[in-house]
Amino acid sequence: MESLTNSMTQVQPRKPMSFKRLLWKRIWQHKVFYLFMLPGIIWFFIFSYVPLYGIQVAFRNFTFTGGFSGSPWAGLKYFRQFFDYYQATELIRNTIVISLSKLLIGFPMPIILAILLNEVRRVKFKKVVQTLSYLPYFVSWVVVVTLMQRLLTPYGGPLNDLLASLGLERIQFLYNTTWFYPMILGSDVWKNIGWNSIIYMAAIAGIDQQLYEAAKIDGANRFRQMWHVTLPGIRNIAVILFILSVGGLMSAGYEQLLLLNGPATARIGSVLDVHVITSGISGGRLSYAAAVGLFQSIIGLVMILVVNRIAKKYSDVSLF
Repeated sequence: MESLTNSMTQVQPRKPMSFKRLLWKRIWQHKVFYLFMLPGIIWFFIFSYVPLYGIQVAFRNFTFTGGFSGSPWAGLKYFRQFFDYYQATELIRNTIVISLSKLLIGFPMPIILAILLNEVRRVKFKKVVQTLSYLPYFVSWVVVVTLMQRLLTPYGGPLNDLLASLGLERIQFLYNTTWFYPMILGSDVWKNIGWNSIIYMAAIAGIDQQLYEAAKIDGANRFRQMWHVTLPGIRNIAVILFILSVGGLMSAGYEQLLLLNGPATARIGSVLDVHVITSGISGGRLSYAAAVGLFQSIIGLVMILVVNRIAKKYSDVSLF
């Protein structure tokens, strides 16, 4: 009995492993996965974090001789210049209207396409549709707008020729205030719907098939299965992507708006993205352009934080 007591007193309690040591242990256990992540982390650091050094240009009277650190400080001078600009309100309003329209109309479209493709049972037809929907994403906006100009022009365009053959009036689809927003939204959805649906297709593929079998046993038809199984299965992914999409609310798309906007539609088509590029590159006002771009980024960050808080409160899904 004494020997047992002595042996028990000699056993020392094991100290809990520190957080830092536990972290490194887990990293070493999953080192292969971290090696796969390393190229992406390096790319993200070089192209997303290193350029943050240049943010100071928005607060300096930038000159090429002085550079980033040698140019004199200007404080909030260029921010005041933007808000005093007579078109500032118009630029902000147009950017929000176009971005919000793209978000409300364009965001659900890839989800609908992914769900519909998931219901297709003919594999060959499904692959053809997927391929055709992916292809426009890899086509430059310059090519897309050129095709739109050839197809929609009232002077020999096939669509207007068809309208004329039916006894209808020819329509000026492009550079027309009436058709400007439909052209912007339609071309954006057509170009991005297939690519954006890939992640939803992957999420649907990860849904447990036993859930569908259980729904069939309970008498659920195809629509009920989509509503009660497929949609809840991709809800978390959709919420996260929606939060990230809201961050681009102050960015309506530079290349598309530059090509599709014209003097006739400038009142409703002038946006911050084009204003930043033209001011910075064409006008040579790098500090002013950096200030406007920083304003866009700050508003986007605030929107992400607000929507993330709302999503976390009501759906228990958030980025952090």
